[in-house]
Amino acid sequence: MNIDQFISKLESSDAYRNNGEVKKLVDESRQTLIDLAHGNDGDAFKAELMKFNARLDECLNPGITESRKADLVGRLGLEKQYDECLLTLSEFGFSLSENLEGNAPVPFFEGVVKTFTPEQLELAVTFQEPTLLLVPETSFAAKVEVIDTNKTMEGQTDTLVEDPYKESDSGSEKVTGWKAVIVDGAREMKIKEGDDVELELLDRVKNRMDARRQGEKGMDRHAYAMLMMESLSRGEPIDKGEHMTLLDDDPAVSSLHVPCVDWNADEKRADFRDMQNFEYGYVRFRSSVGGDVLLNAVDSSEAEPGTYTVEVNYDLPLNEAIAAGKYDEADGNISAHNFPPQKKKKEAVDIRIIDLGLDKDAPTFMGSYSYPVSEELEKQGFRPATLSELLALGAAYPDLQRKSPIVAYGSEFWTMDKAMFVPYLWDDGGKRCLGWTYGNFWQKDYGYRFAVVRK
Repeated sequence: MNIDQFISKLESSDAYRNNGEVKKLVDESRQTLIDLAHGNDGDAFKAELMKFNARLDECLNPGITESRKADLVGRLGLEKQYDECLLTLSEFGFSLSENLEGNAPVPFFEGVVKTFTPEQLELAVTFQEPTLLLVPETSFAAKVEVIDTNKTMEGQTDTLVEDPYKESDSGSEKVTGWKAVIVDGAREMKIKEGDDVELELLDRVKNRMDARRQGEKGMDRHAYAMLMMESLSRGEPIDKGEHMTLLDDDPAVSSLHVPCVDWNADEKRADFRDMQNFEYGYVRFRSSVGGDVLLNAVDSSEAEPGTYTVEVNYDLPLNEAIAAGKYDEADGNISAHNFPPQKKKKEAVDIRIIDLGLDKDAPTFMGSYSYPVSEELEKQGFRPATLSELLALGAAYPDLQRKSPIVAYGSEFWTMDKAMFVPYLWDDGGKRCLGWTYGNFWQKDYGYRFAVVRK
C-alpha cells in the first residue's frame, strides 16, 4: 500500500469521521507525508511516518498511552530517583524551591515526567542502570566549581579540565533553567553491542551514532558532571576502575579532540580529558534520553528584561510546531487552515513578554472591554509576535504561560460575522494549553500578556 492509498483508507474510516483528533491529525499531516513519500529522503519519510503512527495511536487510545507511560515511570522508579536528585542538588548547594538571585527553581516531579515520551522511557528501561538527572542550565565551569567547592570524598582534589572544554564552554554562572535526562548511570559500563574497541575513537563515535535507536542520545559534559555529583554523594565515583566514558554528544568532539572522562583514583578527582584519536579499548559509551525541554526558564540575557531568544522555524508544519510544545490541550481551531503557514527562513528571534495593563481603567461591557492593542504596540516600538513565534517560545520555555496568558496578536483569524480571534497560551489548573481568544474584546482580570518583537 502506497502513501496515497494509506491516507485515502484513513479518510474513509469511522475514526476519521467520528474522532475529531484523528481528523485533525490526518488533515494536518497529509501533505507533509505525501511530499516526503514522493521525495528522495527515505529516512525523513520513515521518521515522519513513525511519528504520525505514534500520534495516531495516542488519538485512538489516549488512556492506553497514559497508562503505558505511568507503568514505565513506575518500573524506572522515577519518583524515588527524583527525590534522590533533590538530595544531591541540596548537598551541592543548589536552591530547590525559590528563585534566588536570578536562579531558576528546580522543577516539580510532574513537570519532569511530562518531558519524556513513552518511547524514550522504553529506551531507558533497556539501560544497564537507568538514572534520572536534573541538569541545571549553566556553564560547564559553573558545574565544575560546584563539584570543587563541595567535596564529598576524603582527600578529594580539584577537577582536572583540559583546554578543549574551556575553549568550547558557554552559558551563565546562574541557573537559567533545568533539563531532565535519563542516562545510563552504571558505575562501570559494558561494551555496547556492535562497538569495536579495536577501532580509533572517532570511528567508534561514528559507528555508535549510526547504531543509535530512535530517540537515543549519548553523553555530554553537563550530564556527566551531574552524574558524577550523584555518584560522589553516594561515595561511589563512576568510572573509578578500568574504564572511562567518551562524551560522544559533547561540542568538543572534533577531528582533533575526543573528550573522555573518568575518576582518577590516585589524585582523587574527576579528569575531563582531551584524548587523541587513537585506539583505547578501555573507553566506553553511555546512552541517554530526554533533555529536549528547558523547564522553569528564566531570562539571563543582557538585553531588555523579559526577553527570550528562540530559534523559530517558519517553515515547520504547524502540527509539528504544536507537537514540539507538548501541550496538555491544544484547540483544534489552531490549524493550518485558519492560520496559513508563513514561508521564511529559520532564524533566532528575541521575543519579549509585555503587560499592556489592559485591566487599568478599561471600560467594560458585560465583563469584557476593547483595547487598541496594535496602536499601543506601535507606539512602544514593537510588532506583535506571530503564531510560529509563539509556538517556538512555548516549546523552549514551557513554564512561561503558567504565570498568565500569552497572546500572539500578529496572527489573526476573522469569522464571517467579523469576529477576530488570535492564538494564545495559558494555564488551566496546571495544564498547559494552546487555543484562541477574541482579539477585539478582552476578559476583565485575565492578566493577558503579549509576545512581541522589537522593530
